Amino acid sequence: MNEISQRVQQFAAELSSAEKKLATFLQQSQNLPDHLTISSLAQASKVSTATVSRFAKSLGYANFAALRVALISEVQRNGALFEEVEANDDALTVAHKVFAANQHSLSSTLALLDQSDLEQAVKLLTAARKVSFFGLGGSNVVAADAYHKFMRTPLDVNFNTDFHLQLMQAARLQAQDCAVVISHTGRDEQVLQLVHQLQAHQVPLIVLTSFAKSPLAQKSTVTFISMADESKYRSEALSSMLAQISIMDTLFLLVSLALPAKTQVTFNQIRQVIGQTRRGK
Repeated sequence: MNEISQRVQQFAAELSSAEKKLATFLQQSQNLPDHLTISSLAQASKVSTATVSRFAKSLGYANFAALRVALISEVQRNGALFEEVEANDDALTVAHKVFAANQHSLSSTLALLDQSDLEQAVKLLTAARKVSFFGLGGSNVVAADAYHKFMRTPLDVNFNTDFHLQLMQAARLQAQDCAVVISHTGRDEQVLQLVHQLQAHQVPLIVLTSFAKSPLAQKSTVTFISMADESKYRSEALSSMLAQISIMDTLFLLVSLALPAKTQVTFNQIRQVIGQTRRGK
């Protein structure tokens, strides 16, 4: 773990014996706990949760959440996340490798999810006068899928595929609304233009990105990090889409659970009208 090891070396003189024990565990461990929380890391390394919290700050991280992002990122960069697809692989072998990569992306993203972030996002969504989804390129697909799902809730939602229409959409939102902005890199100039417009009207931002230190993540009200790894035949951005869709699935279900009666009414209305488009037997 390059970044973690470098910081441990830099601050070694300031670490307590318990913190050094945790540092040794992280440097020697091949696998992190499946669901990386402060408690699971403390249990795995046999130190207290207070030690984990102090360790994060001793290494210069703002809190455990920031340390967790760094840990997962290092595992992705340095670990054998999944085998590369080779030209001589048979069809079933390719399928196994693709599924393994997707499973790893999902489990890594799940490890970064935080209870308070999920709860805050749901509060923003359910309290909003209007919810708008924004995404360009591959993220446009994730935004469209989220819009399609949230149409089944009582929330007033909207989405446009065209950048200029998204820009106009952003200009009409206000502080009592909510924007969900999706961008793999968090550095796309057009996405940042959208965010600039949203911030000018003090619109709360729920952000999905793969880079916690990106300009987009720094401007968010709530940030969700999607983890993925680049391979020979597909990009990191493509891999992260599955994780981002799963985050939006989670938020959709949480909103539905928060507004059960109204969601059921809306869901029944949509199911009825869509059912009319299908031929009977």
